[in-house]
Amino acid sequence: MKILVITTRESGVGYHRLMLPIYFMEKTYAYFTDTLTDEALEEGFDILLINRLIGGVTLETILEKKKKYGFKLVVDIDDYWYLDSSHILHSVYPTQIILDHIKAADLVTCTNELLWEEIRPYNSNVAILPNALPYGEDQFTDARTSSEKIKFVYTGSITHEEDLKLIQYPFKRIASDKSLKEKIHFQLCGYNDEGAGSAAIWHRMINTFTCGLNLGDVKRYLPITEYMNFYNDADASIVPLRATKFNSMKSNLKILEAACKKIPVICSNVPPYDTAPFVEKIDKQSDWYTKIKKITEDAIYRKERGEANYEWCNENFNLFKVNEKRKQLYASLKM
Repeated sequence: MKILVITTRESGVGYHRLMLPIYFMEKTYAYFTDTLTDEALEEGFDILLINRLIGGVTLETILEKKKKYGFKLVVDIDDYWYLDSSHILHSVYPTQIILDHIKAADLVTCTNELLWEEIRPYNSNVAILPNALPYGEDQFTDARTSSEKIKFVYTGSITHEEDLKLIQYPFKRIASDKSLKEKIHFQLCGYNDEGAGSAAIWHRMINTFTCGLNLGDVKRYLPITEYMNFYNDADASIVPLRATKFNSMKSNLKILEAACKKIPVICSNVPPYDTAPFVEKIDKQSDWYTKIKKITEDAIYRKERGEANYEWCNENFNLFKVNEKRKQLYASLKM
């Protein structure tokens, strides 16, 4: 089985949905590139694998090359194609183009059942391949360093500004609790001021998460192949998420990442996190303070919850296990 993967080096989605899975999957040969060329296709690939679409390449061009070279088109979908009105990309998102690619694919893969249900009316050959990690490999090990304070981390991008607003007032309460404040450190990871307006959004997010740097600090973004270093000195992960249809179809990747380091997760009790059995779930605003205080002050509980989440994630979202299904799906396409 020869697979041509089209993605970009900087893409987090491309890394987790295309590069990492195919790198660790048993295959004859795989080639990773950010451009679709006849020179590459002449090598005779069985599968062209993309996420949503190929930037700068029309579907018509893909189908012309498919007819010429005889590959099967596999389109991976990791998010809902209708964005919330508050999403910063709402007005420019290529919704119809993504739908056209879904319809044209020989196989569509997605991250969860909610997405599967939305995709099925457009293409019946759709299968769930959840996000998964190669636990113990590469940057996904449990190597950690300890710090004096209990460190809570959040990793993300400017697309999560509205989600972070959920913790604004609970964190102000923590900042006003002198005894608790002295024991903890909050760290917002992923700062990137490139792009118009990015710096302003990040500064608002920093103010929200650290109460104006009163509770912690900020770390600049890392290359996608190194981003797990954000968790190396973390004791717990903070994951606020609004209850919207778009968010409900996201993957539970942040829980899987924390599991690598065997640290507990405090998250909003909404899909896709509501089905995770060993995370600290937030139902109301006051829960943030209560859960953070518990995780901070009870070292045994903190360790037990982190290890329990790891065991669950390793059993259900281990990349090597998911790749067995991925290989079977690809092989089922008549070459």
